[in-house]
Amino acid sequence: MDVRCPSCGATFTISKDYLAQAITKAEKKKHKYHSVDCIRCRKQVKLPINDMRRFAAPMDEEE
Repeated sequence: MDVRCPSCGATFTISKDYLAQAITKAEKKKHKYHSVDCIRCRKQVKLPINDMRRFAAPMDEEE
């Protein structure tokens, strides 16, 4: 999942393994967002859990 920082504009990628761990952790605590630190400016970027689920889901191949 590609994430863009709203403060400095840096773009970075979050792996599917990290997404899966963050989703399970957020579901236990019933959170709607997960925060990630920007790699350049270290400010927090809020990621909606629904968007994270969409990117973490395996792609179904249509035949």
